[in-house]
Amino acid sequence: MHHHHHRSDEEATTRRRSSPRTTTTTTTNAERLWELQRELAKELIFSENDTASKEKRGAPRERRKGRTRKEEEEEKNSKIIRNDEVREDESASTSSSSSSSSPANFHHEERIFDRENNNNDDVEDEHEVEEEGDVFERGSAVRQTKENDHQHQRRRRRSVIVDRYEDKEQEGTTLRWSDEEESTELRRISSTFRNGSDDDDECCSTSSRDEEENHDTKPPQVNAELEMKLRRYELKHVDLELKLSASEEKVSEAALVLEEAEKTRDMYRKQCNRAWEEVKELERVIEEERKSAAEKLSNELLKQKQNKATKRAERFRLKGNKSYAAGDLSSAEGYYAEAILLLESSGMGLIDKNHLTLRTNRAAALMALGRDNDALQECLNVLNVDEENIKALSQAATCALSLSNLNSARKYIARIVLSSTASVDDLQSAHQQQEMLLRACIERDKSFGNDAYKRADYAEALRLYTVALKDANDVTDVTDEIQKIKVGLHSNRAATHMMLGHPLKAAEDCCVALKFHPGNVKIQLRYARCLLLLGDFKAAFQEASDVLTRENIDTVIKNEANEIHEDIQTSEKVVREVGQVLKRFEEERDVADENEAKRVSEEALEKLNKVMQIVTKIPMLITLKAEAMRFMGKYDEARSLLESNEPSDDPRRRALEARICFDLGYLSACIEAALPVTKSASSSSPSSLDACVPDRGKLILLVEQAVNAQASRERGRVLFKEEQYEEAMGVYREALESCAADSPVLQAIFLSNICACEQALERYVDALSSASIAISLAPTFAKARSRLATLYGELDMHKEAIEAYDSLLELPLDNEERNVANWNKREVEKKKAAQPNWYKLLGLKDFGSATTTSDVKKAYKKLALVHHPDKNSAPISTKLFKLVSEASRVLTAQENVNGESFEQANAGLCFF
Repeated sequence: MHHHHHRSDEEATTRRRSSPRTTTTTTTNAERLWELQRELAKELIFSENDTASKEKRGAPRERRKGRTRKEEEEEKNSKIIRNDEVREDESASTSSSSSSSSPANFHHEERIFDRENNNNDDVEDEHEVEEEGDVFERGSAVRQTKENDHQHQRRRRRSVIVDRYEDKEQEGTTLRWSDEEESTELRRISSTFRNGSDDDDECCSTSSRDEEENHDTKPPQVNAELEMKLRRYELKHVDLELKLSASEEKVSEAALVLEEAEKTRDMYRKQCNRAWEEVKELERVIEEERKSAAEKLSNELLKQKQNKATKRAERFRLKGNKSYAAGDLSSAEGYYAEAILLLESSGMGLIDKNHLTLRTNRAAALMALGRDNDALQECLNVLNVDEENIKALSQAATCALSLSNLNSARKYIARIVLSSTASVDDLQSAHQQQEMLLRACIERDKSFGNDAYKRADYAEALRLYTVALKDANDVTDVTDEIQKIKVGLHSNRAATHMMLGHPLKAAEDCCVALKFHPGNVKIQLRYARCLLLLGDFKAAFQEASDVLTRENIDTVIKNEANEIHEDIQTSEKVVREVGQVLKRFEEERDVADENEAKRVSEEALEKLNKVMQIVTKIPMLITLKAEAMRFMGKYDEARSLLESNEPSDDPRRRALEARICFDLGYLSACIEAALPVTKSASSSSPSSLDACVPDRGKLILLVEQAVNAQASRERGRVLFKEEQYEEAMGVYREALESCAADSPVLQAIFLSNICACEQALERYVDALSSASIAISLAPTFAKARSRLATLYGELDMHKEAIEAYDSLLELPLDNEERNVANWNKREVEKKKAAQPNWYKLLGLKDFGSATTTSDVKKAYKKLALVHHPDKNSAPISTKLFKLVSEASRVLTAQENVNGESFEQANAGLCFF
């Protein structure tokens, strides 16, 4: 049982130490803490007194006669409890609940307890002295048992007080005790420990019985000093908790005070802000009223000033009108300027109609004085205010014309014409200004055109002459002066057209000029020159002869007419002779040899070049020169010459274009160029066509051949896209057989297409043969050379591929073709030097162990029969036969190499 009570006390102590103390601001909890401290202090004092008494006695003494030790102790406890009750009643009646919880009262009570304990010790000492002789000896076990009972009673008392306090704490902080209830509770607890409860007696009796029954077992010894030390620490802990509680209460009170102060501060701050806003609003209102008053005063002063200025300006305006009417323009302009200055200096915006009239009057005076720049500025000031002011627009147009600012004048006049407020007189005035403007523009553009012609800028001169002629045609009042200007413009534009190589347009301008001025011999000679350039020798000779028959002509004009006569005779003779030679050679071309063709062409070109130094742009000379170049095999140069000059519907020119396009393989262009000739053939007589078109019958056959070849080409292209290579190759072979022997380019085109089909079928030897034959027929055919280089690259014949690309890049390619060729060449150069792919060359598909010697021999025999020099007359056949033989030798050499495959045997051989 003692052990059980001891453990309960320790658990209570531990629970009291570990349980968190609820901090509260109420006074009741603090009072309970002080009561607990007083009880613990009493117990500590009792324990110390008992220990001191035992030390003084040293040995057990005899009790007073007639009284036992237990009765004496009960009497002593009764005295202490009665003293406590008296003190509690006094403190309850004289002090409030707040004073009972202060630290000062606690120390005061502690001093009271100390005095009482000292008195009690003295009393006990006296009793002990008196009873020292009467103490009977007791057994050690009985003394120890009573000592244990006494300690257990003290622990029980402390535990009850603490548990009571903690139970009240756990019920909630809202529970409050009155002073009377607390006093009653403390008296009840004291009475319980004073009188002893049944449970305590029972515990004590049970303990005695246990000790008597187990007298051999020694009870546990309790260290009194540690007990006292524990009580001191507990008392110190309670003291600190009370101080902490008091401090927290002060902090809470301070927080409440601070919160209230902050609310008050915020309230005053808001009131201050509102007051400041009211101050600012009042200041703004006052400032507005002040500004309004100042503005009103300023407006009144300004109005007075403007009234005075208006009156003075009106007087100056009247004086200016009188001076202008009297012809005193300088004084009038001065009066108007003074009036405008007065109005502007008074701060008035000159937007009133009367004010604008002042500016227009001053502009008129300035124009009369010749100060057009100042007058134009005054007009612009008016137009900035009133864009539809007709008087200002008219004056501005006049000033712009005087200043040669014709574009601005044109804009002002157009605005007058489009204005809805313009009167009839205004429109008539604008029309007169328009006439003046057109004349000024004509003179300006004509002068600028002459300057451009002198510096050889014929395109700009042509533009300026055209603009001037347009303005001249817009002039409604056509006078002799305007007619003369038109004649000069047409003549000048005709000369410009001739320099630009447009003889037909030049002849048209000359005809118009001669219509206005028929007797102008200069224009007539220019017209004769135009006819000469157009190849109309008869009309040109007639015009020059007409000039020579006139009387009183200038020597320079006569010499020029004679020069035209001579040029006509020379040109006509060369054209006639060369044309007949080339026509006859076209008809006999099949039987003529190559040397004869070259000689005839060179002689024709020599004669034509001499004549073209005199007359450079005669269409017939250009046609004959292109024919001679075609006979020399210069197809591209001949076509470029025809395209660089103006197109012509001359039958011989169209026939030549068709033949050149056919020679170059441009079948669609050939058919289109020959179309006018074939239509003329059906409507004209054969004799007239024979005179114009060389070998007309052969031309018709050529066109039919072009139509058939174009159809075969399109059909083969469709089959190739559908991957029907054998069928496409058959179509191309039929077209090749139908080609004439004198169309090598067309043959090369079909051979190149056949090469593409053979490449797709992996017949590389046949493809090489077709590409090589196409190149031999048309060395400048870029497509054939490109295909040959591609074939060499696929066969890993890198050296031959690079040589083929170099030959291709020497041709006149366009930018895209040249870039592609350069890129392909670089790709071939990047590859490592390897031997030719003999398997591809022989057309063997299964590369490796599946290929047998028998397959190699079959492929070799098949290709050798086709490309043997004795059976194939093509120049490339010898080279191809050697390639096939080398491939067969390399691939069959594996029979002499044990355990080696075709690839290993091929790795150590070199191509010759």
